[in-house]
Amino acid sequence: MQAVANHTYQCASIVRRNDHDRYLTVLHARIEDRPGLFGLYAFNVEVAKTREVVTEPALGEIRLQWWRETIEQLYRGQCREHEVVKALADLLHKRDLPEKALLDLIDAREGDLYDEQPQTLKQLETYAERTGGGIQALAALSVGATNGALEAARHVGIAWALTGLVRALPWHLHHGRVYVPADLMREEGLVDPLLPDIEQTQALSRILRRIGDRARAHLICARQKSQSVAPEVKPILRLACLADGYLACLERSGYVPDHVNYERGALGRQLRLTWAGLTRKF
Repeated sequence: MQAVANHTYQCASIVRRNDHDRYLTVLHARIEDRPGLFGLYAFNVEVAKTREVVTEPALGEIRLQWWRETIEQLYRGQCREHEVVKALADLLHKRDLPEKALLDLIDAREGDLYDEQPQTLKQLETYAERTGGGIQALAALSVGATNGALEAARHVGIAWALTGLVRALPWHLHHGRVYVPADLMREEGLVDPLLPDIEQTQALSRILRRIGDRARAHLICARQKSQSVAPEVKPILRLACLADGYLACLERSGYVPDHVNYERGALGRQLRLTWAGLTRKF
């Protein structure tokens, strides 16, 4: 029990430092579901941060390959000495999660290593589905979700990923990474997202609004598919109410990223989640 408590604590710390919104949602999950969720979300952090912790793509490929081999070994009954891997092993003893879904999360991060710009909005949505949608569907599976609840979780994850990409736009641009779809740039007349020109700023705002609208569409779809969702699944879906808050901030700013203040603080976000729980909504 002490060993389990130790790697659960380690995974919770990873998620709290790197993915605080998901950390807060786990606090609303059933106590017996929390270790698995922390392990799953910590795994997501480990693969998602690959681009930020390597200095060249080849090193990132090595890191991602290590995780592929680790997951494959887990499904053969072998567990490496790593806190996140141990937490995943515990989860797999309880739940029958598909190996391919975990491997797909790793594969989805390969494009990050090469700073690939999405060519279309559809391509950006596909990336959001493979990353955010994939991890939320796995989280839902880890608490026993089926059918409509799984689809709802996937749509919440897509919306969350799209919202996150918009929120992170200034940081990404500063580091030379353009997640603005090329087709929308052409349609809106955006030549360079970094140009301080007023017309360019307005074009970028129109593009971000369109991405935000797609995020909202996925939230609507999630809520339509979440009829009669079991109580244990709802904490997985409550990223939706936090996405609502971030999108509202964007709306108030006119979709000008540099003018947005997203800081509600942990207490404000926790209150939003608590209210969602009291009203049995997400």
